[in-house]
Amino acid sequence: MMFQQVNRFVSKFRELEQRDLIRTTEEERRLEELKEKLTSVAIEETRRQDRRCIAVLSLYPQAGASFLAGNVAFAMAGSGSAVTLCELPGTSSYLYFALDFERRAHQAAQEDLSSTLYMQNDCLRIHVDTPLKNKDSCSDAVDWLFRLSKESSTVLIDISSSWKNHQIERLLTMLDEIWVVFDSDIARLTRMILTEKAPSWWKGNQSKIRMIANKWNEKWNRTAIMKKVAGTLSLWNEGNSAQVHTVIPLFDGDKTFAAHSKAMLLLEQFPEEESGFASLLH
Repeated sequence: MMFQQVNRFVSKFRELEQRDLIRTTEEERRLEELKEKLTSVAIEETRRQDRRCIAVLSLYPQAGASFLAGNVAFAMAGSGSAVTLCELPGTSSYLYFALDFERRAHQAAQEDLSSTLYMQNDCLRIHVDTPLKNKDSCSDAVDWLFRLSKESSTVLIDISSSWKNHQIERLLTMLDEIWVVFDSDIARLTRMILTEKAPSWWKGNQSKIRMIANKWNEKWNRTAIMKKVAGTLSLWNEGNSAQVHTVIPLFDGDKTFAAHSKAMLLLEQFPEEESGFASLLH
């Protein structure tokens, strides 16, 4: 309703603007002010529509949520978009150790160890809880998420395999997308689906969930295998169908090790591998 009213107002405004009227200096000034306000509102509305908050989580450890979140954030920022990568407040940070935060902070000539690392021409902000920081739980997830979303057009929250964390339920209801990652260990996936009850966030956010098969070989995309995976996932949907939305390839193990051994993201050292993440960038 509000959109329709604004649209009618703008249409009428444009119609009047086209008429051949003699305006006073004061009317011209007010008209220009109104034009500027309308333009600024339109720009702000576009920015809001472009903003996304995405949770990336693994159904079990080592499936690859942190790997995907870090490299996708790096690639998004490389295109000039402002991106924030973070983890749940109050948890022991994987990114702090994986990216050698302390060394990078000192190299950036910062006097004190910062909890924010800037990369990709400062388009990518990576927030962590440093080990010495008091690990206060995030009592107000709305405030925390609002502050992050003001900084960037895209916020990626690396939840890793901590999807049972007490903070998760409320947080996921506020996000735009939930990327759920599993890998090619189908037996492990099956065991987890059969032995764990479907979490409440899974049942209440189906429209936001995007299933991602990580470390996936192209030849495994045969219909029979994908049907088996979808059938397994449907057990959490009470018999309703499930879908694998995106497949991410298994990257060269030597390249992955070489980058991680230097506390770097894969795409930091091997930008040519970005094509492997293309399905998550668009």
